[in-house]
Amino acid sequence: MAEEEKTHEVKDKRRVNPDGTLKEDVKASAPAEKPEDAAQPEQEEMPLPDVYQTLAFMVNLFAEQAWQFMGLHLPPGQKEPITDLAQAKIAIDSVVFAADKLSGHLGEEESKMLRTLISDLQLNFVQKNQ
Repeated sequence: MAEEEKTHEVKDKRRVNPDGTLKEDVKASAPAEKPEDAAQPEQEEMPLPDVYQTLAFMVNLFAEQAWQFMGLHLPPGQKEPITDLAQAKIAIDSVVFAADKLSGHLGEEESKMLRTLISDLQLNFVQKNQ
C-alpha cells in the first residue's frame, strides 16, 4: 500500500512586507488577530445591575463603614479600632437615604432586615456618642 503524500498550504498572514511597508490587501482598521483570543470561548455578556441592586450593595458598604467608624468593627489591615463619629454619622445617614430610595423595591423580609440594620446602627451611634 503506497503512502499518500500530504500537502500543506501555507498562507502568509503577515501584514508587513519585508521592507517594512504595509501590504496593500491589509486594511488599516482591521485589528491583528491574537492567538490567545482564538483559543478562548465566547463569553456571555453580564447584564448591567439595575440601580436598586447597586443601592442595596452601597447600603452594605456604608453600614460596614459606620460600624468601623464607631469602633465596633476593625477596618481591614488595622489592629486597633478607629473612632470617627462624624464619618459614622454620614455613613448611617447614607444608609437611611438609600433605604428610602429602595422602599417599594424590596420584599417584605428584605425591608424588615433593612429597618433592623438602621435601628441597630442608630442605637449604637447614640451609645457611642454619650
